[in-house]
Amino acid sequence: MKTKKKSKRNVSVLQPEIDEVAENDTGLEMNAYENPYLQQEMKRFPNYSSVVIMMQVLTERDVEFIVEEAIIKKQCKQLKLNQTKLKSPCAFILANVLSNNDNILQELSLFDNRIDDEGVHYLAKALSTNNNNLKILDLTKNEITNVGAKYLAEMIKTNETLTTLLVAGNLIGNGGIQILANAIQYYSKTMIEFDFCTNELVNDSIVDSLIQLIKYS
Repeated sequence: MKTKKKSKRNVSVLQPEIDEVAENDTGLEMNAYENPYLQQEMKRFPNYSSVVIMMQVLTERDVEFIVEEAIIKKQCKQLKLNQTKLKSPCAFILANVLSNNDNILQELSLFDNRIDDEGVHYLAKALSTNNNNLKILDLTKNEITNVGAKYLAEMIKTNETLTTLLVAGNLIGNGGIQILANAIQYYSKTMIEFDFCTNELVNDSIVDSLIQLIKYS
């Protein structure tokens, strides 16, 4: 199910604490890095374009290389790392670059990976700083539960750029969807698309809340 939103209402809601994201200490010397396929693939993407790497098994070193080449050097506007077996340490690397406004990345797609709640925690903290330009975040099929949904909801309360959040195909239940819907309805000034379809733990009892979200949009 997708919902569209254009405006908000203000209410007070208790905000749980989220631990700070640790500083990145996984530096990589690129001159020692070797992945012939990925290095050759990166050469074909022009500056300020969309970089798409799909259906590969990417390591943390691969992701650091992609961050350096695609986001920092090529200043790509879209980065899609779909179906690349990414886990939470890779999300940590991406979160670090998102917290630095020296890039123009507007869309990050991590469709069908394994970043789970820990990875969402890193990304949510980075996007809470408003020190970035990201508008679209695709976290479809990433083993995210209600815990990750809470992290995203806290991010939504302060984020001023995100327009689209895709969390379909995860393990989020009614409670997590409710928290996200409340954050979007009452806090977000920018969100216009929220997709949470095919979350296995969602049932019809959440429908009334979503009707309210649409009604007051």
